[in-house]
Amino acid sequence: MPETDNKAENKKPTVAIIGAGHNGLTCAAYLSKAGFKVSIFERNNEIGGLCVTERPFSQAAEIKVSSVASYYGMLRAEVVQELNLEEHGLKPYLTNPIEVVLMDGGQFVFTPREGAEAQTRVDGLTEEQSKGWQDFWADIQKAAALVYPHYLKPGLTQGQLLEMLEQAGLKAVAKNVFDGSLFELLAHYVQNDNLKAVAATCTPGFASDSGSVFGCIHHGTASTCGETGAWGQVFGGMGEITTALTDVALQNDARLMLESPVTKIITDKGKAEAIEFADGSREAFDLIISAIDPYVLFEKLLPDEASCAAVKNNLLENRPAVSAAKLHFLLKDLPSFTTLKQIGHNHKGVIVIAPSKESVERAALAVPQGRMPDQLMLTMAFPTLEDPSMQGEDQSRHVLTVDVHYLPARINGRAWTEADDKLLLEETIRTIEKQCPDIRNYIQESFIVSPRLLAERYGVASLSCWHLPMTPAHLFEKRKLKGCDHYETPLANLYVCSAGTYPGGNVTAAPGHNLAKKLIEKYGRTDVSGITQVEAQTTHR
Repeated sequence: MPETDNKAENKKPTVAIIGAGHNGLTCAAYLSKAGFKVSIFERNNEIGGLCVTERPFSQAAEIKVSSVASYYGMLRAEVVQELNLEEHGLKPYLTNPIEVVLMDGGQFVFTPREGAEAQTRVDGLTEEQSKGWQDFWADIQKAAALVYPHYLKPGLTQGQLLEMLEQAGLKAVAKNVFDGSLFELLAHYVQNDNLKAVAATCTPGFASDSGSVFGCIHHGTASTCGETGAWGQVFGGMGEITTALTDVALQNDARLMLESPVTKIITDKGKAEAIEFADGSREAFDLIISAIDPYVLFEKLLPDEASCAAVKNNLLENRPAVSAAKLHFLLKDLPSFTTLKQIGHNHKGVIVIAPSKESVERAALAVPQGRMPDQLMLTMAFPTLEDPSMQGEDQSRHVLTVDVHYLPARINGRAWTEADDKLLLEETIRTIEKQCPDIRNYIQESFIVSPRLLAERYGVASLSCWHLPMTPAHLFEKRKLKGCDHYETPLANLYVCSAGTYPGGNVTAAPGHNLAKKLIEKYGRTDVSGITQVEAQTTHR
């Protein structure tokens, strides 16, 4: 390489990325490929954040689980292709069948892959309602197709989305996407409360709340193995995503520092200049990127920064009141779900237990006030049925992974405790028993990721994997820090790319991708003149 190129390369910015979750690692991969000098600092002893594969069972140390994020589909296909993640070991797969939703009284909606016949047993279902049900999902997918291209191109506003929906002939969707609820939209298609209960399982939060229509569209942007609208899983667990991202970054000379919690961001005259560690050492960087929960960033790493007061106050006013949980059960054998056995289901794919429409409406009032829902909404899967690498040597043992959809982030104004975890465990088992009466006899061990563990183990101070709610108050042009542009902060040289930024939560990699492209555009073809630098007082490790 000519000498002039070496000099230009040496002047690329130095970058600190705080947090080795999937967005931080995505940003690191793109920036390091573009020649930035990237250092990644992770508080834990392994990468992944909430997108991690772990071995939590003492009785079967070889068995793996996708601890928090466990379903694949939202990771943008463009990111997979541009970073060649499949060449780095990422192998997603489609489950077969797709999903079965179970309700009280033996009701169900069974959705197979192509080539098999769907089955439905829903009280009061008519042929007209069945058609309306299909029309509803067709329109959701049309809306998702309109939104998809904009996830990697921040700038779409809520008003522009409404215009796009109107022009596409999706008038009912446009009317309700921000101002109405999913239940209100469904009323344009079906008048069956049981089908509405099924649809309620397909949006984060509550289907009776405003904004729940967009949550459904958001999930509709999923794509797995080239199939749009499809969700799947990953061979080896979701940690294979962050492992592949790390490989890309390290191959491009990024530096990864595990067990290196950042305790403070050093600022001067409105600029972020360095990071400080627990031992008091500091390291200076041209750019600092926070890929962690914004509440950790502004309440712990920037506690005294006056220029961030408006952001802190806004975060305080919008601290999430609703969280969720994940439970993993180590089972001595594969149990049988009554309805699944009756319909000849193979227990693969996604298995959902849906509470009634009325229960969802009650939960929408109770949960944000700190009270538990009277019925749990559960999404479940047996990953060991389709991925032997998750199972270990004992082929009789299986893992049942259970998502509990909505829970209070704080219970009656106080933090979750181990006692609350035990109550959640018991209520989850009781809910499963309605569909699988013998489930207790199969359970050997459990691992509970409650709001308590989200905070203590995974560092999620917001108590929500979304960081901020996916509601109209925090979508599109409103999903950024108060007074700032997308991915920017009140401090120069300090950027953010976590789930609380555009376009939102799930394992999309879009925030990390979008910030990286923004910084490459700004600094990638120039030297670092204009970026304030300070010399490190000491070198960390």
